Amino acid sequence: MMLQQTQMERGVRYFNRWMQEFPTPDSIAESSLEKVLQLWEGLGYYSRARNIYASAKIISNTYNGKIPCDEAKIRSLAGIGEYTLSAIMGIAFEKDYAVVDANVERVFARLFNCTDKNLKKAVKPLAQELLPHGKARTYNQALMELGALVCKKIPQCANCPLVPYCESKKLNLERERPVPKAKKEIIPVLASFCIITNSNNEELLRQRTNQKLWNTLWEYFGIDTIIFDNASSAEEKQNVARQSILIEISETFKIPKAILEENISDNAFCVTSNYTNHKLTAYFFSWHVTEEFEQIINKNISGTGPYVWTKNTEQSAMPSHHRKAHQNHKEKG
Repeated sequence: MMLQQTQMERGVRYFNRWMQEFPTPDSIAESSLEKVLQLWEGLGYYSRARNIYASAKIISNTYNGKIPCDEAKIRSLAGIGEYTLSAIMGIAFEKDYAVVDANVERVFARLFNCTDKNLKKAVKPLAQELLPHGKARTYNQALMELGALVCKKIPQCANCPLVPYCESKKLNLERERPVPKAKKEIIPVLASFCIITNSNNEELLRQRTNQKLWNTLWEYFGIDTIIFDNASSAEEKQNVARQSILIEISETFKIPKAILEENISDNAFCVTSNYTNHKLTAYFFSWHVTEEFEQIINKNISGTGPYVWTKNTEQSAMPSHHRKAHQNHKEKG
């Protein structure tokens, strides 16, 4: 589950750290979701971590802390789709289940010169048919490694043991398989936040609730998405971001914008992140508030949702761009 949507090198680092903290399903179940999300921080697709936590609770309470070797029982766990089910049954328990990820799809698309648009649906029965009985673990991992290291986007045919059997190689079509998918449009997103600290050097955090992205994670006050026109240069984007955050703070905390202009920094820390279909540019401004402004803020956030002043931001699970901003702010003192 950790390696889905994650590069191997990064996944190994996170896995080793995870296993030190959570060596068993029971240890996950006995922990808090906040701790699980914090340890997952930076891997993205946080629903995977929530599903692991929910599944660990079921495994601990229903199956005495042991992952069941049974298809129906594994399917009943949180976040278990066809791929994860096959990976658990085939690799963990060595049952005759073929695993089909993007690497395996690429291998079979070339091996059989497959042009189907629904490649996963076409490859799955082929992979299952060729699986040697009782050797699913070696077979599945070998195919995934072959796709990752040899049959790559630019195929390394000189190093491939399957060249004599490869239909697309015989037809000189290996670089045209799989059939390229239409590229998704990458949408630029501009965001603006403010790191607000008080006289005790506590930072103001708010928790994201009922959100599709980063739900229940903690973040600095700000705006996820700003609609802007003709802001192409970094300077123009930063100016739009600053004006937007000034208005947001003014309206939320009932503080005149002119006063904020004098107190909130002109410069900002910028974080860019690439996601599946959008590119995020997030600006983080800073504001060290006096006791008077802290009281005004506290008055206006009372009853509006989960806010907290804290010195322990390191212990709070945050989206990666907020974590980077926190580290930068901490280093600058």
